[in-house]
Amino acid sequence: MDQAEKINLVVNTLRTVKPKKLLIIELANSIKRVNGEFDYQELTNRQLEVNLAIDEAKIYGGHTLQAVDSLVRLRAKKEV
Repeated sequence: MDQAEKINLVVNTLRTVKPKKLLIIELANSIKRVNGEFDYQELTNRQLEVNLAIDEAKIYGGHTLQAVDSLVRLRAKKEV
């Protein structure tokens, strides 16, 4: 498989990735606001959910960075 075929494979694979609904977005939208700020008492009461949402976002972000780095390396190889 040559470089162009590898790039096409990556692009086609990326097209199959389904959108991800992160818990942190849903959680942020569900928390009441007081004077424009999150209700800290509600956040405290839902601390387990908050922690899980943060962990999920960090993992997803890490995977996104890895994918971007891989694409950048493929592009750099193509340009050389």
